[in-house]
Amino acid sequence: MNNLNIFVSSTCYDLSQLRANLYDFINSCGHNPFLSEYDNFPISTELNSIENCIKNVKDNADILVLIVGSRYGSIIENGKSITNTEFLTAKQKGIPIFCFIDKNTLNALNFWKNNKDGNFSNIVDNKQIFEFITDIRDNKKIWTFSFEKSQDIIQTLKIQLSYLFKNSLKVKNIIDRDISDFFKLNLSEKCLKILIEKNSFFEFEFLYQTLIDEIEKKEFLKNDIEYSILVEPKHFINNHFDLPTWAINRASSHINTITNLKGLTSMLQKFIGEYGEPSDIKGLYYASVKYAQIYEQLLNWIIDVKSTYMDPEFEDIKIHLSDLAMHTANELWNYPFNIKEKIVQAKHDELNGVENILDLNLTLTINEQAHDKLNELLEKLQIKFSKLKEVNP
Repeated sequence: MNNLNIFVSSTCYDLSQLRANLYDFINSCGHNPFLSEYDNFPISTELNSIENCIKNVKDNADILVLIVGSRYGSIIENGKSITNTEFLTAKQKGIPIFCFIDKNTLNALNFWKNNKDGNFSNIVDNKQIFEFITDIRDNKKIWTFSFEKSQDIIQTLKIQLSYLFKNSLKVKNIIDRDISDFFKLNLSEKCLKILIEKNSFFEFEFLYQTLIDEIEKKEFLKNDIEYSILVEPKHFINNHFDLPTWAINRASSHINTITNLKGLTSMLQKFIGEYGEPSDIKGLYYASVKYAQIYEQLLNWIIDVKSTYMDPEFEDIKIHLSDLAMHTANELWNYPFNIKEKIVQAKHDELNGVENILDLNLTLTINEQAHDKLNELLEKLQIKFSKLKEVNP
């Protein structure tokens, strides 16, 4: 079934009748009501009740209806209530959240702000509920509705769900009209949203999001290196005299990778285009894919070096070589997130009338310590091997 899954998040026992009324309303609209006290609530038998609630928000919820009454609820291991945690999970997931707050609790909130040490036990079970509401409204920027009875919530949801449906039709029309089948097949939902909304700096937002999406596909390889989960050796260096040549060739290969990346950043500037001109969106996506491919090649290079067999006496060569490349790999991983930070700052500056010139250059540095140690070690080896050859020509 493709019905909309609407998750109702609230404390249960004090709002049991309200939750029952919402269950009936959602069901009558042809949607799937997700309330933990009903038999249709999906559960995983290996998880406890709290874990099942969080999992259902994460895996199944299309919309979250958050209801904050007068009880904050039981606090779990993360120091927050279950309802609070369900909200944070939905916010992280990026689904629509309709938040309703009891009118009496909202009225008490204003007094709490002026007297946080006061006694509010006749109104709420835990003053942490005020911090929760403040986080919802001020930090997470979620619009909130006040309510006194379940019918207030139902009437508001009728209107808001209608607006949501209308907006969804608009988005569908934009996707059908303006976005090619190529992007529909290859882009993440976050990227599609950027192309649909076309806010200021959307080309740059599209660039950093495609870069992030593509390199995150390589995260398993990154973890293999971080946790030393390496393949069986592909190369065996049995002759000690071959070590300097092998190391120099490996270092040269690493330099070629850096050179290719410098060319790629020039390509990015070309696809972004001049100020005021439309960017080549497909070109930016192509550049992101190539960027991730080069990143993957570098990770495979590190794995190849680390897994090469040689006499344990010379293992330091592998260590310094891989440190050299891992430094570059970390810079490549951080680059898209650095662009994201710059765009966020640029949008903030724009709102405040401050001009911000964006710099997309990828600056790669050398791990000087690993570079110097590698060169020092190779020089010593070459001197040592030269003397051995003189003794044993």
